Amino acid sequence: MKKIAVVGLYAIKNAGDNILCEATQYLIRQIEPEVSIVEVDVNPRLNTFSKLDAIQVMASKAMIKLSSYLFSYENHSRFRYKYEYLMWWLKINKRFRKDLQGVDAIVFAGGGFLKFRTQGLNYYVEQIIKIAEKNNIPVMMNGVGIEGYDENDIRCQKLKAAINKDCVKVITTRDDVDTLENLYIENPDIMTARVGDPALWVPECYSLKRKGHNNIIGINIIRGRVFQAYGNTLSEFELLNFYKKLIISIEEKGWNWVLFSNGMKADQAFGNKLLKALECKNPHKMLPAPNNTMEFLQMIRQFKCVFGARLHACITAYALDVPVVGLIWSEKLQIFSEVIGKTGNFFPEEKLHIEAVIDAMEKSFDDGYDRERRNELKALTKEYLEKFLAGINK
Repeated sequence: MKKIAVVGLYAIKNAGDNILCEATQYLIRQIEPEVSIVEVDVNPRLNTFSKLDAIQVMASKAMIKLSSYLFSYENHSRFRYKYEYLMWWLKINKRFRKDLQGVDAIVFAGGGFLKFRTQGLNYYVEQIIKIAEKNNIPVMMNGVGIEGYDENDIRCQKLKAAINKDCVKVITTRDDVDTLENLYIENPDIMTARVGDPALWVPECYSLKRKGHNNIIGINIIRGRVFQAYGNTLSEFELLNFYKKLIISIEEKGWNWVLFSNGMKADQAFGNKLLKALECKNPHKMLPAPNNTMEFLQMIRQFKCVFGARLHACITAYALDVPVVGLIWSEKLQIFSEVIGKTGNFFPEEKLHIEAVIDAMEKSFDDGYDRERRNELKALTKEYLEKFLAGINK
């Protein structure tokens, strides 16, 4: 029986990351029904560590807190790289070595693992691939996001060196395949392709279809400073003001609305701030944070339309045939809009005009998706997983 490590963000309260982990496991089991899956969480909760290991985790947390004062978004110095590598190594390296012991292969379960400017996932990727190389474990990165490339940024170049190691066999991406193939990959033996995000398999994975909609616009909220965190200029105040004007315009159209999040605490807090700015006294206008992926999907599938902010609010709406219009605060959302053929439905900060957004929402009610294209993307996701799994232990 093959033992496959599926790497992802399991503990984080973001339904999108949870869906990626669960959908990837679903696909692997469709291909290899007898497989044994080991869940490798790149950000496990503190209470899952032993007391001795927790000391290192607490030291890492102190370094994380300090790093926000030491480094700006633009800083990509060698000192920053060494500091942050140690910061994440202290927290998780021992756990990775334990979790990966005896596995036959490693699969990264989608998500933004090929990025280096935010979140620190590049350090997780480096550590896991180094462990895989040392132990001759084949690695696949499955439908991952690729967020930029910089030949002058040491974090990017260290990430590039890691993913070109011989243990890495397949890298598929949900978005920027040109950057992957032309800038990142130098190892000719690595198989690459653009495929669908694993979350496109939501209907099959969770046995769900779109429910007859309830005439409510689901407004997906996100933390206030997300634009600035990704190198844009839109401030929290400006984003709040945009949402406020959007809701007022929705009400003027006679449409009903409700706020919802992917589950993250900062997003929920922004939603509460928005209700206060609207002087809205109705607590039901803000849905509770979903406790699991099924709760999140049940929200999505009953909306008339989703105004998306988090990528996987958009992707799951698309997977479930729910019309989606959304924000672009990262290039991954721009590329998603291109992949699904709906560039007119997504708006970067310089084009956030209320009239245009409302018009796009109204048109989306009766404008369906290219289902053939979606099915092709899903089939490619499964096809490259099959190729990778077939090559294990050959």
